[in-house]
Amino acid sequence: MASKIKNLLIFDFDGVLADSFDIFLSLLRDGMNEIGLPLTQDQYRSFFIGNVHQSVKDYINDERKYFLFMKFRNDNYDEYYFYKNNKVALFPGAAEFLNKIGNRHILTIASSGRQKNIIDLLEKSGVRELFSMILATSDTTKENMIREILNKFDSAGGCVMITDTIGDVKIAKEMGLKTIAVTWGFHPAKLLRSAKPDHLANDFKIL
Repeated sequence: MASKIKNLLIFDFDGVLADSFDIFLSLLRDGMNEIGLPLTQDQYRSFFIGNVHQSVKDYINDERKYFLFMKFRNDNYDEYYFYKNNKVALFPGAAEFLNKIGNRHILTIASSGRQKNIIDLLEKSGVRELFSMILATSDTTKENMIREILNKFDSAGGCVMITDTIGDVKIAKEMGLKTIAVTWGFHPAKLLRSAKPDHLANDFKIL
């Protein structure tokens, strides 16, 4: 019997698989404090409506302050990610979910986080081997990462972007991909619905 054609799944990482909102909010808020700017939770969420890195730069609107902010962010990223009391971890149920779907689909990641941190977290959770490709960097756009994944894998079975932000939903839709938005991440369900994803998932069972 012929094997079933697998779907290509492209996951955003933070807010979808990793519970990292509070950690990144703390990192960016402290970085903004270093340059004398406030940062509310709602302002931070708004950065992900478009390109997050450009949104941060536009918010600071000062080259010298932006340089100082990015230095703080880069110098402290790993400390906040791994060594704070509430360090980043996979969401409860994420590893079980990945193990259930890992053999049925091609799993990949496109993230604006740090690749080594993502790989480390996946390895600690015992699910690193389930992913065929992990792209994570702030040096290129999400579009370029998605395009690189599409160029590498046969998506004849269908390609789906799974994300928690409307910025990613918009990008994926513009590239002709199906989208699933999850409601437990950086953007709430009401905001996600405004981007008209193909599906909305409230927990890993639904996903």
